[in-house]
Amino acid sequence: MWNYIKGLIRNGSLLSKFLVGSLLFIVIVTFLALANNSGKDAVSFLAIGGFAAFKRYKDRFTNFFKNVETVPYWGNKFGRDICIRLLSEDKFKPYVNKKGQKVRGFSVSESGRWFCINGQYYPTYLVFDYNRSSSEITMIDGTQIDSGDWKYDYQITQALNEYLNTDRNLRLDNTSHDMITTGDCSRAFKRILQGNYEDLATSDWDEFRYRWEKELSEIKVANLNRMNTRDHAKALRDKSIAGEALHTRVLMDEEINVIAHAIRNDEIKDISDWFKLNAFKDDMCVCNGVSLLKDLGYPTNKVGTLFLFDCLRDIQKPYFEDAVITLEKFPIDELVPIIESHVETAHATGDVLWGAGLLYLSKRIGYTISLAQGSVALDDPIAAIFRDKPEPMVQAQGKF
Repeated sequence: MWNYIKGLIRNGSLLSKFLVGSLLFIVIVTFLALANNSGKDAVSFLAIGGFAAFKRYKDRFTNFFKNVETVPYWGNKFGRDICIRLLSEDKFKPYVNKKGQKVRGFSVSESGRWFCINGQYYPTYLVFDYNRSSSEITMIDGTQIDSGDWKYDYQITQALNEYLNTDRNLRLDNTSHDMITTGDCSRAFKRILQGNYEDLATSDWDEFRYRWEKELSEIKVANLNRMNTRDHAKALRDKSIAGEALHTRVLMDEEINVIAHAIRNDEIKDISDWFKLNAFKDDMCVCNGVSLLKDLGYPTNKVGTLFLFDCLRDIQKPYFEDAVITLEKFPIDELVPIIESHVETAHATGDVLWGAGLLYLSKRIGYTISLAQGSVALDDPIAAIFRDKPEPMVQAQGKF
């Protein structure tokens, strides 16, 4: 509730409503006072003068008292009550750009589900792109809205461009094909939307975004002619092109299969440099790496072992579950030493989310982490997740 109220105060909506109410109150009281005294003749004069002033400064009045949405676009789709409930579950912190600077007026939620600019909240995974030249934000259903007054703030627009980071295209040999259009966004959204917007509001947005981006890739490939489609499949057997696609755009299952087939046939060799979390454009693209290793199977996918363990660091990420599924196919004697080593690090650094991810994998392979058996202090919060009942912590994320 407090996040929503802070948004109303910050974007001016609450102040506007207060000022309008105060102005109406003053006008009514003044009118009554004049009507009951000798100033009756002044009433018509004030009314005519006030109307003339309103006509003259109508645009200024409208802009000052306009209703700035606390949750632009999606607030109308989800409803105020749902938005308040969703926002109440998150804490926000200032966004830090690539230069290490905090951006004033721009914050992101700890869960990564929301970002906030000058009191306006946007669901991160439901926003596709920001166009600095047109000052428009494109939602994943293809709808475009004006970015508001902060479009003139260079630091915010630069940070938003960096935060969304969505430039993606198809690469065939040395040819880049058309960028994604609003029509593509709309078609992909309609294909995967099940139920109504209220159902979407309470769904797993990162999973929804991942399915949406896969649908986008399918639409773009389907738009290629038959010759280009063959060229596209051939291009993905080239290491540099396959690596670029893997790291920058969510791939279809068929594209993952082509790359995996090329690796098995030694057309693509030495892929160890592919599997680093920071090499991928965003969380959605990390899913590509996990899917490829899952497709390759053991022992070919051993090259990505440490990458898969890195994918367990945050149980809220969209690639977490597939990383667990892939790792549980490994021989248990290869997993145990890495699990124990990472558990010690998670315990030493106080990383509860990582500890929960390691515990979840351990339970899936039927292994009991040594920290759960040993002697630990009763007030040790990290050891407690291994010793007590950790399952609700994992299940609370809505993924299992």
